[in-house]
Amino acid sequence: MRPGDLTADYSCPDCGTGPELDHGRPGYRLDGASAGLSLSLSRSRGWALLAAGRGLGTDSSGPAATVGIDLEHSSGVVFPGFDDVVLTPAERQVLAGLPLDRAPLWRTAAWSRKEALLKARGTGLRVDPASVEAFVEPPGTTLLDLDTAALGLPAGFAAALALVGAV
Repeated sequence: MRPGDLTADYSCPDCGTGPELDHGRPGYRLDGASAGLSLSLSRSRGWALLAAGRGLGTDSSGPAATVGIDLEHSSGVVFPGFDDVVLTPAERQVLAGLPLDRAPLWRTAAWSRKEALLKARGTGLRVDPASVEAFVEPPGTTLLDLDTAALGLPAGFAAALALVGAV
């Protein structure tokens, strides 16, 4: 296989799947068929993370498995109304018990986990983020906080990786 044998292919629950799309879950086709990759990309403040799973996807070989990744900086979650729009009642209760200096990074981690999970599910923000528990792993899901310092990112970032399906 050569890189030129792959064609970009996006999948959007509202618009369908195909090389003519320029939005939705990224993927690739090889000789007109799914290349069996699950991809997810996230960018924040000039940094980017890409998650890829080989042999994952939707084909007849078994259950589908997908990845979702998200990278956020704490500066993006500090605005009036964030908690009401994004956090569940249980999460707002946890947040109320945290020291003020820990609150921004906790919010960032919660948002990153929700976005990674919604990307892996393929729904994105068509689902109300306040209906998604960031720190509860649904059945069939693995949700990991990534070590942003080990990734070489500056302070203030949070990143999460979600795996949904046969993992």
